[in-house]
Amino acid sequence: MNRRSPMQSNYNYPFTAIAAQDNLKLCLLLNLIDPSIGGVLATGDKGTAKTTMVRGLSQLMGVDFPFINLPIGATEDRVLGNINLEALINEKTTVVDKGLLAQAHQGFLYIDEVNLLNDYLMDVLLDASASGGYHLEREGISQWMESRFCLVGTMNPEEGELRPQLLDRFGLSITVTTPTDIKVRSRIAMQRLNFDNDPETFCKQFAAEEERLKQQIVLARKQLATVSIPEQIQELCAQLTITNQVEGMRADILLLKTARAYAAYSNEVVITSEMVTRIAPFVLQHRTKEYTPPNDSDVQNDGDQNKNNSEEHTTTQPETTPQHTEFQLPKEVQRGLQFSRPRESKKQAVKLAGLNTMSPVSYRAKKAREVAVTKSVLSYLKTGQLDRIYKQFEQKAMAHVVFLVDTSASMAVDKQMAYLKGIITQTVVSNPLQKIRYAIVGLQDNTAKILQEFTINTKQIVSINHQLRTRGKTNLGAAFLKVYELLRSLNVETTQLFVFTDGKANAGAADPFGYAIKVYKKYLNKIPKTTIIDTESGFVRLGKAKELAQVLRLEYAIISDF
Repeated sequence: MNRRSPMQSNYNYPFTAIAAQDNLKLCLLLNLIDPSIGGVLATGDKGTAKTTMVRGLSQLMGVDFPFINLPIGATEDRVLGNINLEALINEKTTVVDKGLLAQAHQGFLYIDEVNLLNDYLMDVLLDASASGGYHLEREGISQWMESRFCLVGTMNPEEGELRPQLLDRFGLSITVTTPTDIKVRSRIAMQRLNFDNDPETFCKQFAAEEERLKQQIVLARKQLATVSIPEQIQELCAQLTITNQVEGMRADILLLKTARAYAAYSNEVVITSEMVTRIAPFVLQHRTKEYTPPNDSDVQNDGDQNKNNSEEHTTTQPETTPQHTEFQLPKEVQRGLQFSRPRESKKQAVKLAGLNTMSPVSYRAKKAREVAVTKSVLSYLKTGQLDRIYKQFEQKAMAHVVFLVDTSASMAVDKQMAYLKGIITQTVVSNPLQKIRYAIVGLQDNTAKILQEFTINTKQIVSINHQLRTRGKTNLGAAFLKVYELLRSLNVETTQLFVFTDGKANAGAADPFGYAIKVYKKYLNKIPKTTIIDTESGFVRLGKAKELAQVLRLEYAIISDF
């Protein structure tokens, strides 16, 4: 037998050969039947065949169904399109090479780690998803590019959350987990070994099943418009969105569209309440904080509409809304510290709101040196000299926020630690987007420690913050050195430091307070915005935190300001 290695193979792993992950497979199939559903977002474990599944489904549909992989590091020209330089130089004509978005027209656009995609490309995706295309604006050209695609994204929520605007554009969402059944795992591993050993023979084994599924999809597409939607089903979908407090009407429409596609896929002509119950989690779980997916008995039981409605009313607190605060904050500060996100401009602002004494921190983003290829070539054709002409724009910048938390024993007085934990938690959960990276430095055992490196994972920051415990003495000098360690590889102009302390330095040197001042002046004086938040409590106050702020000429506020 003539065998080829996987590197030489032109075959993708067959869609019908994929074991487990039935929900994700169903979501993809429903989008094939009705592309207007708007795609699928798969979150969860790596190595669970998400990419393999999408590639396999594209192969199943044939050569006329494009599968386009959009890397998160792709350039703007690669995503949107650009002028063909060969035609411009040799033929003196302007020919547009299609970008990835245009190539994905009438097919799949697949983005792994979609939550890490930069803001500009996210905005383009939103526009294309809403309008079915985009305007390509390049030097000397303006052209409309058709781009109607099924958006499939995968992400690990531990690496950061997705912009709410883009999250809502995904019609369906599914959480993918690693199979735990021994026989299923064994079957998956052996089938993959067989495919890698001889892809051609392996694919032939599933050829008949692949063809049956393809014909089922084709038939479902034809029957889609004939599926009946009874009035009670319309009311059930409306009740689900109201019960789960979903904003807007997109979810109502998608419930009906997805249920209709599921009925067509099942070769049924009328939507039933069981069908709505089956697909409702895919539509609602990423649009509401209150939705609890139905369990297996909910799906299998033939209950009436009232039973289905009552089941949807059962809710629990979701994991995505951390509630770790040990102290109830006053109403006026329950949103925490508010930051503005850096924008694409010459001046950026990283701003703390909530305290009257605060003001924006301005910094200049680093300029990106990128050649304007078309302008450079046109200049060469006119003058005969090749002079590089650079694009004029500013790179977007990431804001970095450091919480330095005094966890010495004195912070246990009057629930001060619980109070500042609440402030930090509410700050983080109120700013869940990717334009801010957080880090935490804590004072522990008479020294200091980096408790959390910079991350966009807000759940991780909140978890670390919740675990803070008061003990030991206050070594502010060591804490400032740890902040310096965090910032050594960063553009310090994008950083804000918030120091929660009573200022009672009593460890680290013969003169702990003076040592802390000396360390800050030597290593951290270039931070454009440092705020000392005085946590001292009690009738008699030493005012050391205020003195620290005055000596170093830093912003100052007392915790009661919150």
